[in-house]
Amino acid sequence: HTSHASYSDKIMVSFILGTALLLLPHGSHAFAPSSTRRIGGSNSIISSSSSPSKIKPSSTRHNMFTGIIEEMGEVISLETRDDMTLWDGSKGTGTEMVLKGDIVLDGAYLGCSISVNGVCLTATEIDEDAKTFKVGLAPETLRKTNLGTYVPESGQRVNMERASEIGGRNSGHFVQGHVDNVGTIMDQWIDENSLFFKIAFPYEFMRYVVPKGFIAIDGTSLTVCDVHSEGEDGENWFTFMLVEYTQKKIILPSKKVGDTVNVEVDVLGKYSERAWEAFVPKMEALETKVKQLEARLLDLEGGESTASSTDNNVVYGEPIGLSNVAAAATAPAPEQVKNDTEKWVRAEQTFINADDMRRDRKNTDGTEW
Repeated sequence: HTSHASYSDKIMVSFILGTALLLLPHGSHAFAPSSTRRIGGSNSIISSSSSPSKIKPSSTRHNMFTGIIEEMGEVISLETRDDMTLWDGSKGTGTEMVLKGDIVLDGAYLGCSISVNGVCLTATEIDEDAKTFKVGLAPETLRKTNLGTYVPESGQRVNMERASEIGGRNSGHFVQGHVDNVGTIMDQWIDENSLFFKIAFPYEFMRYVVPKGFIAIDGTSLTVCDVHSEGEDGENWFTFMLVEYTQKKIILPSKKVGDTVNVEVDVLGKYSERAWEAFVPKMEALETKVKQLEARLLDLEGGESTASSTDNNVVYGEPIGLSNVAAAATAPAPEQVKNDTEKWVRAEQTFINADDMRRDRKNTDGTEW
């Protein structure tokens, strides 16, 4: 808000942000309570084919993360298989990744969500002895993220985070684990104890990137510093920096110019845009109707109007709707409004006193009222 913003502008902005917040999921994908029975012992592996009693049942919940990385894990294997069993018993082709972690397996169960480099993935197998878990990578995941570029056992690390607990703190921001696209590191430099990165990013997403706004980079909740957008054919980039503590807790400092990062813009911006798109046509329709009524009133009073009520294709008295917004600018006004010989002047009118509205009132010629 600025000091020059009108009251109506502030109300409008408050409405849009309030609507966006209401659209955000109010729950989160919480981990199983500590009382949940876990499978231990030698060579214990929980898989999707395990006995139902060994699988923590899941209820309807939303996947949500905070962007506060809990540990850096390791990619053990990345394999494409053509013998994966689908829901109807047929065989399909798919990609699976096995990862090693420690903290993220605390409370983990089959079907739980774990963020890997900012990608919300579902655990399909858990080996507690080896501290590993398996996830599936859908074709859309491989298209939108950099997970398919990882080489197993190459020493490459990934950021990991468990889904946030219901009612728990959120020291980052609302991170869904739904990566929008990959960005490319254009430059990096040191500013005293801070490490800066400059990221090239597709223009179509730049409208959601704002200075001092939230952004998730490889699953890490960070603050945008500078934003530069020249359009589809120009340069589009943003910068952010890592404080000393964060540099030692995530994988970003190990990356170099030319490497890619998974980027998820702040979902609140998307919800706000969607709410605004639904709200604006109604406001435009209302403004059009007000202008028509002002023009009509001036015509009736014999005044001069800067807007003509005869230039609009609107039937007066009809409700405003999205279907007639486009037509609101071209319909003729009623015939009596266009008759210049019949002007309505307020000062020349005689108004009825409410006290005279009696059942026995007579017309001036003596007939019944």
